[in-house]
Amino acid sequence: MAGLIQEFQPRAVAVESVFTALNVKAALRLAEVRGVILLAAAQAGIPSFSYSPREVKATVAGYGHAGKEQVQQMVRALLSMTETPEPADAADALALALCHIQIAESKARLGASLHTEATARRRNRASTSRILSVR
Repeated sequence: MAGLIQEFQPRAVAVESVFTALNVKAALRLAEVRGVILLAAAQAGIPSFSYSPREVKATVAGYGHAGKEQVQQMVRALLSMTETPEPADAADALALALCHIQIAESKARLGASLHTEATARRRNRASTSRILSVR
């Protein structure tokens, strides 16, 4: 994992949260792998983000209970791919990346908007205090 991070130098790492719906042993293995990924990202100073499967599906397919096929088709459409990503796990990984990008961009826009609003409020208060002090 450290080698991949060094080779590709990602700006962020997105991981899916662990769910136990199918098999406890599988969930434990996934949690271990997730831990290794998060540790490698932290050691490299890369921020990491976690998204639930439902959040990924809702962001990419527009429906939190979308099926594997729906996610695959939306990933294909969003990335203008000529073929459906196979296996389904590959589509899931791409969907996770798309989810992170969309959420990060939304947060950045919201942050910029909030910053602009806060600056405008400060300016208004400053103008009001100047007006009040003149009276």
